[in-house]
Amino acid sequence: MHTIQSSKTSETSMPLDAPNGRSLLRVAAQALALAIVCIAGFSADARWSLAQDFSPYLTVDSPALAVDSPAESLPNGFAGNLGDLNFEIPDSIPTSKLRRIDGAPVESDPMHLPKPDAKYRVYRSSETTTGYMPGDGEQFGWLDFTSMPYLASTQSSGFTTAMGLHLLSGPNSVPLPPRLWDFVLGYQSRNTFGEKLSYDLATSIGVYSDFEDSAREGVRPLGHAVGSLHSRETLDWILGVDYVNRDDFKILPVMGFSWHHPLGERWRFDLVYPRPRIQYAWSETSRVYMSGSLGGGTWDIEMPQEIDDVMTYRDYRLLFGHEQLTPGGNIAATEIGLVFNRQLQMRHSLQQVEFDDAFVFRMVARR
Repeated sequence: MHTIQSSKTSETSMPLDAPNGRSLLRVAAQALALAIVCIAGFSADARWSLAQDFSPYLTVDSPALAVDSPAESLPNGFAGNLGDLNFEIPDSIPTSKLRRIDGAPVESDPMHLPKPDAKYRVYRSSETTTGYMPGDGEQFGWLDFTSMPYLASTQSSGFTTAMGLHLLSGPNSVPLPPRLWDFVLGYQSRNTFGEKLSYDLATSIGVYSDFEDSAREGVRPLGHAVGSLHSRETLDWILGVDYVNRDDFKILPVMGFSWHHPLGERWRFDLVYPRPRIQYAWSETSRVYMSGSLGGGTWDIEMPQEIDDVMTYRDYRLLFGHEQLTPGGNIAATEIGLVFNRQLQMRHSLQQVEFDDAFVFRMVARR
């Protein structure tokens, strides 16, 4: 009697016989070898593609020999005796030929950093100031928070805005308002003609008042037109006018010269009236300087008994400062200075008061 075996598969796995095991191992080994070959081929193609991007800059007669490079097989299409060829390392590579790094485009050529331009091309630039000049009683104290209606030094043209707040202390003999305001809208343009000429033009309209009553007499247009002749790499001649439109001064001449190192290193002498400055660079990011300026301004104010008048405060300032280049490319400065020839005058009442010399402390952000 024959026993019929069930065709139902047992739940217990049966071990593979030796021939089947060896066959599967061979298939796995072949697949692994094929993967290694594919990866190696992709890597070689990528390296050759990168080399082709810079191939227009590889020229003959360079002191660096290609045989000094690590040994690597080249495509069949590359012919020639490497021992007889020299390749030149370029001085610079155009940005268009540089690849992206972490997905970000390369913004400048790392092999050729731009040299700074030390020529006198900017007469006035963006500036934000916090200043304190102590005074009380019969003296005249100021606390300023101001900005200037000018472009950053790196910009060529555009509209600008500015605002100022001046908190006053004293004098007791003249009943001045406790605060003054500035609101300004302007436009500035700079340009260069070739290598020898450049200009800086600006115009603005502002309201300067305590805003206690009508500010009509506080509306004042201002502006400047300044040109520079770059006669040499180290010398510039500056000539122009600055329309300040104050009761004490309407127009100031702008004249002088600037002597400097071609790359802006060490000493720099900007002997330009009415804003002379001498500076010394400790390093590429740190400078000390001495400068002079005209301080004050003209504002429409309301006196007691609702009498409108226009006040003009004037002083001259000799400032000593230190400025530091910030990581964002701006300049942070700290200044202390002597304030002298201080005078307050009123337009309608003809009252005039003089004050003792004082000192001023300022923190400045420049662009």
